[in-house]
Amino acid sequence: MKKNKSGFTLLEILVALALLVIVVGLSAFLYAKAARLRKLITYQNEIQNELNAMITEITYGSRNTIGLEFAHDIKNDLQNPCYELGLYDKTKGETVFYLISPGMNSGMPSNLPTTDTDTTLWQAKTNLTGVPARNSGYWKLIDVNKSIQLASGTQFIYYKITSEGLKQIDNLQSETPVAVKITLIGKSNDPSLRTRPQTTATTLVRVRNKLPF
Repeated sequence: MKKNKSGFTLLEILVALALLVIVVGLSAFLYAKAARLRKLITYQNEIQNELNAMITEITYGSRNTIGLEFAHDIKNDLQNPCYELGLYDKTKGETVFYLISPGMNSGMPSNLPTTDTDTTLWQAKTNLTGVPARNSGYWKLIDVNKSIQLASGTQFIYYKITSEGLKQIDNLQSETPVAVKITLIGKSNDPSLRTRPQTTATTLVRVRNKLPF
């Protein structure tokens, strides 16, 4: 009488191990892909939220600063109007300035008002005449966590009112702006996400206290 064999043959064990390796490999691949996708979605949301927070700060102000919508006058750097915006509050006799400038890593705005690898949005509030010096202690980061950097194309564009509606201003020395288009283009400071597409937030704000509409 023949006895039944018990256990597995070497071939069966090898096949089982091969299948196990394939299953584990596929699981690890799918998990990594899902984690990467989740990170990208989180990245997009974080940048969009930060850009929206910056625009909200400029537009509506905060507890201690006036917003563009309620400013009594618009001041700017005639040499670099696209990178600097001043909001005058006549009730307090002070101006809130916003500056697009490199200097995030040094904690001080650069003398070159352009977008660079560590460009961010700065704010300064003063009752002095003129724009505060960039090496002064007036300027502070809006993005205190340094989570994003602003890319090329970030700017302020000024508009005047005409019989045909709002029209972009070409010469700020001779024309009075009554509205400003804010465009902020951001990307993550995370080195692993530097190649990802940039995120844009934009809005057009009419100044209520400048002229009636």
